[in-house]
Amino acid sequence: MKSSNPTAVANRNYLVEMALCMGAYVAVLVPAIWLLDRGGLTGPLKFAVAAAPVVPVVFVFIALLRYFGRTDEFERRMLLESLGLAGVITALLAATYGFLENAGLPHLSAWFTWAAFMGAWLIGRLIVSRYYGT
Repeated sequence: MKSSNPTAVANRNYLVEMALCMGAYVAVLVPAIWLLDRGGLTGPLKFAVAAAPVVPVVFVFIALLRYFGRTDEFERRMLLESLGLAGVITALLAATYGFLENAGLPHLSAWFTWAAFMGAWLIGRLIVSRYYGT
């Protein structure tokens, strides 16, 4: 039996869209890494292959925006508050680490900022959910 709850429907649709997007991401990422590791690519083709995984990532964000538009006001508020907390946490981590680099810590890849933001988003969501008792 299908749920008539708009948030439950939005959640189900979001999970399906995210699964498809992540499947596409892996399907693009694995060959891109393989092609880059082979070392034969040069010039613009090398950059195009390296950037190819960004395309499915764009669709991840489109799925998130679609979810945002389909869900209720409370879920939107929780999503925005958790993203806001993630931004603050990430900014504090990045600034702190930036200062610590001046003391000799190694320079990190931008991937660490992405990972920090995703982890901070999870933490933000847990904090917001606990705050609202959900």
